[in-house]
Amino acid sequence: MSVRVQPLPGPGLVVRAGELIAVCAEAGAETDALVALVRRVAADGGDGAALIARLAGQLGADGPACAAAALGDTPAILVRGAADVTADGGPGRVHLHGPALTYRTIEGPLWTVQVSLPGSGPPDPRTTLDAGVVGGAGLLAQLPRPAPAPAPPPPRRPDRSAPFEAVIVLPGHAPEPDPEPVPETATHALIEGVYCRDGHFNDPDQRYCQICGISMAQLTQVTRLGPRPPLGVLLLDDGSTLRLDADYVVGREPEVDRDVAAHRARSLRISGPASGVSRRHVRIRLNGWRVELEDLHSANGTVVHRPGAAEPDQLSPGVPVVVPPGARIDVGRRWFRYESHRDPQT
Repeated sequence: MSVRVQPLPGPGLVVRAGELIAVCAEAGAETDALVALVRRVAADGGDGAALIARLAGQLGADGPACAAAALGDTPAILVRGAADVTADGGPGRVHLHGPALTYRTIEGPLWTVQVSLPGSGPPDPRTTLDAGVVGGAGLLAQLPRPAPAPAPPPPRRPDRSAPFEAVIVLPGHAPEPDPEPVPETATHALIEGVYCRDGHFNDPDQRYCQICGISMAQLTQVTRLGPRPPLGVLLLDDGSTLRLDADYVVGREPEVDRDVAAHRARSLRISGPASGVSRRHVRIRLNGWRVELEDLHSANGTVVHRPGAAEPDQLSPGVPVVVPPGARIDVGRRWFRYESHRDPQT
């Protein structure tokens, strides 16, 4: 992809590394660390959304103002503090501004991207930045616009001179039926639970209904079988979200797993250059009201970061463990998070 990147004058540093462009306010050692992080993430490779997600995951919410954009096939943008990103393209104009750390994937091609700090000036038309770090308060990237799509062919008109062939379906000679669809993974397993006064199905360990919030302390805790509701969502490092209402097998090629082939689990494909993810890396299993993880003897292992824990846990291959809401799971160089409104401590 031929991209023209021009620095915007002003106080700060601008950097271009691979598919990443970024600007950061000058803050000494903190800015040096941020520039090194941008270069390291760009060197790891991956599509634009994955680059920005990894950058956001390692950047942290505090520090000097900065903004970044990934210009790959799946562009994405990020901003923190008093900085701005403006992206124009097929989806229209997208603008991000701090102070909170925010990032977003852009659907569709981009034509221009500007990352800037307050007080940045217009670019000098004679300047360009192929790679490296120079002083400046922003960057303007101009991407090639796609060629216009060819006009659709004119509608085909019927040829009145061609013979007409009619087909009559006689009783007992019906056309062959379509093949049966492949069955989907079951998402409503029956499990033991309790109903609140308003009829909402809940985990017996909950003291308050997770739907309406009513107290369940006065109810007789007699469990009954009922359809298990979704236990939360999986948030991937590329910004995508999956509903957690069935088992998943995570990996580069999860389709090779027998449970996926038999529709007992869904496939969650995580790939990318040098991702460190095995073909079958980890299984996410719903056990009653709990979410369990089992490392499938992956090459690089599975690491769980539990909320509030001082150190992460390395999973032992083949040993299922329960993970709480808010846990982050590292698989190679990629990660995902389990989130839920359910609180096992209530």
